[in-house]
Amino acid sequence: MKGALPVFFLCAVFCAHANPTDSLENVLQKANGIQRAVVLNELAMIYQRTDLQQLKRIVTQAKQHGSISRDPLVKVYSFLTLGLYYNHMGLLDSSIYSFKEAKKLSIDLKEVPLQIKANADLGRSLITAGKAQEALENLFEALNLLKLFPDKKDTEWRVRTNIAWAYLELKQYHDCIRFGKESLRLMQAEDLQWIAAYSYNNVAVAYGALKQYDSARALITKSIQITEANGNNHTLANAYFILGKIYAETGQYALALQQYMKAKPLREKVGNPSYIISDLYAIADLYYEMGEYTHGIENALEALKVATQFNLLLKFDGTYLSLAKNYEGLKDYKNASKYYQLWALAKDSVYSQSHAEAIADMQTKYETEKKEQQLALQQATLAQQQAHLQRTYFVIVALVIIVTLLSVIFLLLRSRYKRKQQLAEKQQELAVREAYINATIDSQEHERKRVAQDLHDGMGQLISALRIAVGQLSQGIDVKERVDVVEKSERILSDMHREVRAVAFNLMPQTLIQRGLVPALQEMALRINETVPLRIEVTSFDMPERLLEVQEISIYRILQEWTTNVIKYANATKLVIDLVLDEGEIRITAEDNGQGFDPLVVERSAGNGWKNIQSRLGLLKGSLDLDTHPGRQSTTLSLQFPLMPVRDPEKVA
Repeated sequence: MKGALPVFFLCAVFCAHANPTDSLENVLQKANGIQRAVVLNELAMIYQRTDLQQLKRIVTQAKQHGSISRDPLVKVYSFLTLGLYYNHMGLLDSSIYSFKEAKKLSIDLKEVPLQIKANADLGRSLITAGKAQEALENLFEALNLLKLFPDKKDTEWRVRTNIAWAYLELKQYHDCIRFGKESLRLMQAEDLQWIAAYSYNNVAVAYGALKQYDSARALITKSIQITEANGNNHTLANAYFILGKIYAETGQYALALQQYMKAKPLREKVGNPSYIISDLYAIADLYYEMGEYTHGIENALEALKVATQFNLLLKFDGTYLSLAKNYEGLKDYKNASKYYQLWALAKDSVYSQSHAEAIADMQTKYETEKKEQQLALQQATLAQQQAHLQRTYFVIVALVIIVTLLSVIFLLLRSRYKRKQQLAEKQQELAVREAYINATIDSQEHERKRVAQDLHDGMGQLISALRIAVGQLSQGIDVKERVDVVEKSERILSDMHREVRAVAFNLMPQTLIQRGLVPALQEMALRINETVPLRIEVTSFDMPERLLEVQEISIYRILQEWTTNVIKYANATKLVIDLVLDEGEIRITAEDNGQGFDPLVVERSAGNGWKNIQSRLGLLKGSLDLDTHPGRQSTTLSLQFPLMPVRDPEKVA
């Protein structure tokens, strides 16, 4: 049935703790298709709690697997895995986008278990991004869908844990305790204690916020026992910091700092910016209590820097408050006043009454769903009866007249819209052609200058050398010297031959004319690999041997231009070009391991290279996507073109 994945179901997604990592790694080596996608997702869930470097490795494989697979289920899992990584790294916009794509695909495929997972993960990212109402809508939607799977209690508890976390982040401490303790009563099975540890942490923090420290300490001790046994770095670091917070609030600062230092190496290994910020301003608060205000300011400023970098809205108020208190401790009242004002603004914007009302609405919606359905049915029946009473002959006639007039107006507007659309399309086509002609002229002029320079610098010097060598033959030299002159002349002629071939290749590769696009790109890669410290790999899948001539030349020039940019600016050591024909579309990716950059810099460039690429894209009705960020060690260029089949095979050499 739809919604029931063979073998894996939801256990593959939510019970990663029960499978040893090395066993999953062994399965991954032989897995393919949907099995590989599921195993990659399980490993990503494990490594996000334990090892950032391993997480990056798994996410890279998942991204590649999803890009080449035609199975829509594989693409769902690819989006889910990418969403986990982006959320972990604090790239919340990308995380939310990935989870929404996964949710959309799972709904289209009627894969309810995957829809549940997408809702749960999306809710978690939305909480971190400060979008409480939307987050709770997705989490409660997941709970409602779980009614279809009453045996999947482990999944329900994981969703419930995230709901408790949402209450905690929004400082709804009593709701967090109530909901968390209700969930903990359901988590008594030994193999689900790794999930229970999250709820212990959430409820302990809520108790601490309410100054019920004995209850908080008891719960956090249970969490530490569980996480020390299973090696969950993320949850263990949380537990150490929560215990440190409890010690700090009871005046035991030395013990608090000791717990913070236990958490620090674990937190750095996991690398989640949201928790790093919380740790930094917790340390800043501790230094404030200890009277070491300078250290407190240093840690709080670092927290503010990370929060600003990743736009983590829920973390601003705590950071501002730490800065304000420490500046006040230094008697720097100007900065203290500044950060107290910022704290008040941040607190009001995130924790307004509207959020509390939204939470209450969501809770009421979930708990009284059946009553609302009955009320809606009664209201619908009443509305239907009223509609029957209001129908009269004159109303029907009036409606017919109105509909007729609206239909006429609609037809006239549609005709006018079509004419405008056709005119706009013609103007756009003329603009594309004009841009292509201008770019072609510029490219030709640039090519002429380059060929003239190559001939002057290369061939000119070789001809001068040959003239000097031949001139020696008329100077009465002996036979041995004549033989040396002849050998030298042959070497010069050989160099001239290579120079001419190089110039001819740059003008128009013969391989492109005779054999087509893929062999020409492979020959280009071979030449570059021999001359510069950049390793280029060209792969293809299901590509036809020949394309329309204009498409072959344009795609070749686009990739040639992009490769030149990578060589000049990226400081990359590897470039992988992959060409795939999928459902009548040519899809090309060019991914390098060089330095990332701001895409706007390229798009606003005044150079001809990017203009040439855009004009050739317009000619082929193609599209382009550039995936890169400053500071990231990779850049991916994605191209899509509709297939233009060869119309006259006899014209192809």
